[in-house]
Amino acid sequence: MALRWIVLSTFWGWLQAQRYCPADKQFLHLSHPPFHRYELTQETLWVPVVFHVIVPDSAKIIPYSRLVRQIEILNRDYAASRIQFYLPRYGPGGVATCGVTWMLSPLGNHDWTVEEDTLKKSRYWPPDSFLNIWIVHSMPMQVIGYARSLDDPESLPGVVLVSYVVGEGPGTQYPYHKGRTAVHEVGHVFSLLHPFEGGCRGTTPATCAIEGDQICDTPPQRDAAYDCPSVPPNTCTETPTDQPDPVYNFMGYADDSCMTHFTPLQILRMRTFLTGRGASLISSTNHQQRGGPATSTQCANLLFVAQPSRPAPRLVLHSHAYHIEGVTPHRILLYDWTGRCLLEQVGASSLSLHEIPQGSFILGVETESGEILFFRILRL
Repeated sequence: MALRWIVLSTFWGWLQAQRYCPADKQFLHLSHPPFHRYELTQETLWVPVVFHVIVPDSAKIIPYSRLVRQIEILNRDYAASRIQFYLPRYGPGGVATCGVTWMLSPLGNHDWTVEEDTLKKSRYWPPDSFLNIWIVHSMPMQVIGYARSLDDPESLPGVVLVSYVVGEGPGTQYPYHKGRTAVHEVGHVFSLLHPFEGGCRGTTPATCAIEGDQICDTPPQRDAAYDCPSVPPNTCTETPTDQPDPVYNFMGYADDSCMTHFTPLQILRMRTFLTGRGASLISSTNHQQRGGPATSTQCANLLFVAQPSRPAPRLVLHSHAYHIEGVTPHRILLYDWTGRCLLEQVGASSLSLHEIPQGSFILGVETESGEILFFRILRL
């Protein structure tokens, strides 16, 4: 499983923000051999993005403007690669959208150690048509983000981020306050590894494409570099030309303000991967179906603001049925753990046990205001 995560760690009583990804390339599960077939197209590859904002209460929903700013940051930092991102005009089934979904759920305090699939399957769009980015309020162990590649068979591909690393401005936290956690993690989705993968491996022209990060123009690096080194160290010796460590690379662990670039061969690997494994995602057919980018006029009223306090919605079991209390349901949907919809009822406020088979399920409740809430059900 191509799991990538970033951790903020405490050291001797003070908080030292550091990225950390303990997984190595054996977890990436790329289905093709090392990438060296060369994509010929020079056209811009368009990637539709959907943000799923999942938070425990309405006061923690982040502004729509920060999501738009995150797209702008991705487009700026991926411009040299001719990969561009957009919030689509149309979602699954041609439904009008601004490329954002949101829900209030305890899953917003996301325990990534046991709840990855639960979080992702509670809200996702088809990964062959959209790049899913889930945004949560918190994760344990001070993890701020992780990703899975398009090739990963273990879980849905995409990125999970904590809200305070998304976009720029109020609500973000230094030193990951310039939106580059998403830039780094999307690189993993597109098959890139860390420059320090495997330490001082791939130090010769004969091995650089098959060892380490499998990229010949990122010099090998013994260990991750943190903060913002004024002078890049040189921790490995490579031939024929020895070079400093690539500490300012987007796939490294430097502070957001110190990350500056992808290398030409990193760009080639991402574009080759996208034109192969991600072909349906970037296809002209998908781009047409998405309707291109949503317009600012279309989305002008999509502002996430704190809602008035109200009783917390509850799912109560009595008289052989689940009853929804605290909200007025418009529609009830029952999903299995693969995300498949098993049942839909309009205008109902309860669900009979006779309609639920044995197993684990997600019950979605769409309210009259359009908000969707999710509850976990275990039917023994």
